[in-house]
Amino acid sequence: MLAGGGMGTVWVAMDPKLQRRVALKLMASHCAPTTHSLRQFEWEAQAIARFQSPHVIQVHDCDLAGETPYIVMELLEGEDLESLLNRRGRLSLAMVERLLAQASHALTAAHAAGVIHRDLKPANLFLSRSAAGEVVKVLDFGLALLTQGGAAQPHPDEEMAGTPRYMSPEQLRSLSPRLDHRCDLWALAVVAYRALTGQHPFPLESLRQMRLGNKPPPAVPPSTLVPELGAEVDAFFARALDLEPSARFQSAHELSSAFSSRVEAGRPFRPAKVLVVDDEPDVAVMMEQSFRKQIRRSVYQFLFAADGEEALEELRQHPDTAVVLCDINMPRMDGLTFLSRVGEVSALVRVVIVSAYGDMSNLRTAMNRGAFDFITKPIDFPDLEATLIKTLKHVRELRRTVRYTEENGLLRMFVPGGVLERIPPMLQGTEAMAGEWVEGTVVFIDVDGFTPVLRQEAPPESLRRLNANFEAIVPEVLARGGTVDKFVGDAVMALFRGPEHVDRALEACLAIRRQLEILALKGGETAPYAHGVCMGLDSGDLVAGSIGAKASGRLDYTVLGDAVNTAARLASLAGRGQVLLSDRTRTRAREPYVYAPLGEQQLPGTALSLTVFELLRGEGARAVAPEDTTPLVGPASV
Repeated sequence: MLAGGGMGTVWVAMDPKLQRRVALKLMASHCAPTTHSLRQFEWEAQAIARFQSPHVIQVHDCDLAGETPYIVMELLEGEDLESLLNRRGRLSLAMVERLLAQASHALTAAHAAGVIHRDLKPANLFLSRSAAGEVVKVLDFGLALLTQGGAAQPHPDEEMAGTPRYMSPEQLRSLSPRLDHRCDLWALAVVAYRALTGQHPFPLESLRQMRLGNKPPPAVPPSTLVPELGAEVDAFFARALDLEPSARFQSAHELSSAFSSRVEAGRPFRPAKVLVVDDEPDVAVMMEQSFRKQIRRSVYQFLFAADGEEALEELRQHPDTAVVLCDINMPRMDGLTFLSRVGEVSALVRVVIVSAYGDMSNLRTAMNRGAFDFITKPIDFPDLEATLIKTLKHVRELRRTVRYTEENGLLRMFVPGGVLERIPPMLQGTEAMAGEWVEGTVVFIDVDGFTPVLRQEAPPESLRRLNANFEAIVPEVLARGGTVDKFVGDAVMALFRGPEHVDRALEACLAIRRQLEILALKGGETAPYAHGVCMGLDSGDLVAGSIGAKASGRLDYTVLGDAVNTAARLASLAGRGQVLLSDRTRTRAREPYVYAPLGEQQLPGTALSLTVFELLRGEGARAVAPEDTTPLVGPASV
């Protein structure tokens, strides 16, 4: 057993089918099997299922039908922030900056999916260790509010929920129906304050005044408790912990970015951090004497640990450490064992072994475990500094590469993958994006009746509603080899190329309609999926290439042609839930589908008419014969 609480217990378990260890959450026997307790137990899995994030614990499965309801989750190795703070007291600026950045990624994904955590606190932030490094994971969405159409769904636990020390003023006043994502931002700021100072920003009396709707004194500036934090950090918390939600940071990304900016402004120049791991008592004095000039000029900042275990703790406290100088023969954890564990804490730090044991066996073991270099004792300090300079240069380049990779990942959210693949040739001056003929099928998927929503709901809620539909549509397109060419207002333009592009496009349309119907049925009339979609598709030869004003630095990559225009007009012609296609697209399909012939239809905005068919279903059903062109009468007709 890992943990226990009022609702259940968490156990380490083995999944026999996939042969992996998992965390199994079992409902407590005194809670089951009432409807209320089942609903509350299900709430956590339902909240996490709304979105995906590497910084949120993942739910693999859940079952509420048996005698013992359970949730299967990923098994994490590490410790929660509460345990770390109880052991350490407080954390460094660098560690809190990293913690805020990763937690904000989780909250950004949750808030975009309409999930408000409501119980963010150190015990629900887990520092998970793996071969890829230490990752912050947000746990326990059991008290989450799920929003639909701008309004929070009632939680099974209707009483005031949360942990008072981390609850925002509006949450303390039990304003659940009017709560929004900013209560999570308040809680994250309180977590950061406690992590930096070891204390809570507000005494219990202030919380009582907030509960009554009164205005207590502001939080104590953290620099009065920890002077080195400075005025920039004070200014951050003055805004983050403002009693008025509209005066705080308005998104998790804004909060995290503001904290990083304030930290950077408070330390215009940072020396390179070097951790020295050696159990010899005179090493610290020797290093500081040999590098006293560089330390005075803030070139290096040296940290010290007596063995591998202490070194791992120092790296957790100082995640911005660039280089480790490590001995081999040490008590508790030796240098070679430390080498095999360092990646659990930091994937970017580089280790240089400094040891008198310079035999080939130790050298090979160290290099096989990832050592960047090897220096023998007694230390030649000019050689050591040359090695430090070389290693620091490598770490800077590595960090720059990681930053570019992250930026490229963000770029891929806005630019189709095919365009990114063509960018390098363009940078070399070639005209690889000048234009080419391609054959394909174009699909327009239009969210029905969305324009009135823009007049009825606040912009954040209307965009969340629209994006919820896109989150359901896009995976079905990608799963069948299609690409999203662009989002055109409240519609998706998708392109299918290559073998069987027509069949894959038809399958995607049927899957999209089926998926949205299921989601609408589960969510009810207020669900964002209740709009339904209108779809049109057409096939043919297309011109693919870059369009725009290159001299002004503004280009787009797209496809042009009759098929694009026809698909867009067919989507405009379609009713809710209909998939309309041209006769030429229908005849190119290789698999049998069931169609309803709609006869000659005039395309909106033109004087042109076209023989149109409605796609009804697939899965091996008989296709309509070409000569069967009797117009369909009834609800499905245009």
